[in-house]
Amino acid sequence: MLRTWASCRQWAAGHESAHLWAPYELYEPDKGPGLIQWGSDQTEGEYYWLADRSVEPDRWPVVARWDGIEPSHQLDMSTAEFVYRVIADPAFKPFTVADPPRRPFYLPHWGPFPMSAEDWNALADPNRAS
Repeated sequence: MLRTWASCRQWAAGHESAHLWAPYELYEPDKGPGLIQWGSDQTEGEYYWLADRSVEPDRWPVVARWDGIEPSHQLDMSTAEFVYRVIADPAFKPFTVADPPRRPFYLPHWGPFPMSAEDWNALADPNRAS
């Protein structure tokens, strides 16, 4: 996580990038509140804490963005609640993966991997036989 934060700060220092995180800024310990990225997903979602030295870290809100060009959402909830809602709450849009309900599956890293969208959908079909 420290490497990601340092990488974001280094990239921002070398580019005109204020618009990338607007209306927020990246966290700098002596400059007030700012973003620290703690996660991302395979569909371009980005997840941050709105860090602030004057607030206990377990009370930092989550700032999430579904796509780099979409606006950010500040969510006054813990990281654990955010992750739970992403996984289990179909109404938690646009971040949920619980809609439509999908059956979990595991693919070993050595494959073989499904070759088509139909094959992927068959694996996640809630009516799939065990």
